[in-house]
Amino acid sequence: MSPIRLASLVVGLLSAGLLLGCPGTEAENPTSGSAGTGGVGGEGGAGGAGGMATSSSGTGGTPTCTDYSDVEETECKLLAQDCQGPNESCRPNGAGTGTVCEGGAGIKGVGATCSSASGECGIGLHCVFGYCSPICCQNEPGPFCGSAKCNVHNDYGNKRLWLCNFAKSCTLFDGKECENGFPCRLTVLEDELSLCVPLSPTPAPEGGACSDLNDCGANQRCVSNMCRYSCLNMGWQGLEPDAGGCPMGQTCKPETPTYGVCSP
Repeated sequence: MSPIRLASLVVGLLSAGLLLGCPGTEAENPTSGSAGTGGVGGEGGAGGAGGMATSSSGTGGTPTCTDYSDVEETECKLLAQDCQGPNESCRPNGAGTGTVCEGGAGIKGVGATCSSASGECGIGLHCVFGYCSPICCQNEPGPFCGSAKCNVHNDYGNKRLWLCNFAKSCTLFDGKECENGFPCRLTVLEDELSLCVPLSPTPAPEGGACSDLNDCGANQRCVSNMCRYSCLNMGWQGLEPDAGGCPMGQTCKPETPTYGVCSP
């Protein structure tokens, strides 16, 4: 599967006095997953307002947790967002071997909708599943995510950066939890986690070329650069495509204990 491209951070913005609160979410995503490196937006705000607090373990309002990333902080600090240039964010470099200051930050705050286009989210924020999301600590998500979960990550080489997840969880092949433009897709294979992930402005049909999860429709994934339906490993033969079965001429190839992907 190609990475889910998702365009971090509250503490830097807090110190600048730019953000007063972190939105919550209606999602109940109990497990962690990969957010990849991008995302596409299009919906309204992300849930109600969850309280933004500071950690009791930190000083000066900065939490002292360390489980937000395993990237070595070389040029700048990810939580402190201590880059000096205008509109610069501290981010991991592409290989995950260090951190760099990158310009081009936008003005959207935590929980605002965003697309994979750069320059939308504010300093330190990443576009994750269509929402501007901050970096967060897995064992202490509240100061960063409010009532949302800290259970998705961007991958940089073999390193990870953990981020708040404001997307709704959903039931694959049903998707009633999702709003228009946010179809339900199997998003994190290792956890069998399905989320309402925003649809690209130019989606591909089943079997069409894709580069992101967002390029494909409901109940589909981008596999080997082609949009393919997810399917149920057990009983797929008696089901229709988009409901756990596969199109004619395709079979269900298992990917997890429960789900597979339709393949010619």
